[in-house]
Amino acid sequence: MLPARLFHETEFAGHGTASETICLALRSAILEDMLAPGQPLPQSELAAGFGVSIIPVREALKHLEAEGLVAFLPNKGATVMGMEESDVLEYSQIRALLEEQAAGYAVQNMNRVHLARIEDAYEAFVEGVSGPNGPVKSGALNRAFHNAIYAAADKPRLLEMIDDLHVRLDRYIRGHLRIEGRKTTTDCEHLAILNACRAKDAPLAAKLTRLHILDAAEISLEIFRQKQKQRVGK
Repeated sequence: MLPARLFHETEFAGHGTASETICLALRSAILEDMLAPGQPLPQSELAAGFGVSIIPVREALKHLEAEGLVAFLPNKGATVMGMEESDVLEYSQIRALLEEQAAGYAVQNMNRVHLARIEDAYEAFVEGVSGPNGPVKSGALNRAFHNAIYAAADKPRLLEMIDDLHVRLDRYIRGHLRIEGRKTTTDCEHLAILNACRAKDAPLAAKLTRLHILDAAEISLEIFRQKQKQRVGK
């Protein structure tokens, strides 16, 4: 049975379709571990809980399948998709390679407008993540900082692939700042990347980005292991 708060915390606003609202609710529930890997997602129960027909539920599940968060299994239907430790490592390594390229391209094309946006995103991360809801907002603010850099690359398909990897890894990335001292380290690494952008040093920006992501990958793996232990202990 699905948790009741999944439905109680979902509001269907005037904007957006029912499938978009359901997709957002399910994605958040998966990334926040309200719905654990292996959790069945019966379409009839979801439709009844959200008060809609099967059609928007099916559309939402198909979208989440494309993001790698849901799988349709034979004789089981839709199920929350889990990862193996090797998956987390491989996705992180691919992310490091792609973002290294994006940072290098970006600095080569960067102008004052791009740099101003990157500086704003850096300040938003430093200040926003320091607040009481910082860990909750950290993933979005971190993505905003890196995406502000990559926007200058003018490589839309490359950025699509990077965004896809962020979604797949978000449930492990968002727990980084709960680790003591990680906020200070992240701020320093972001500032070093920003300074490389200011200096228009593309090779340095690319190298620092790759090292930053590989460093974060080690933390993602540790968070993955902790989550696995917690599930085994339940």
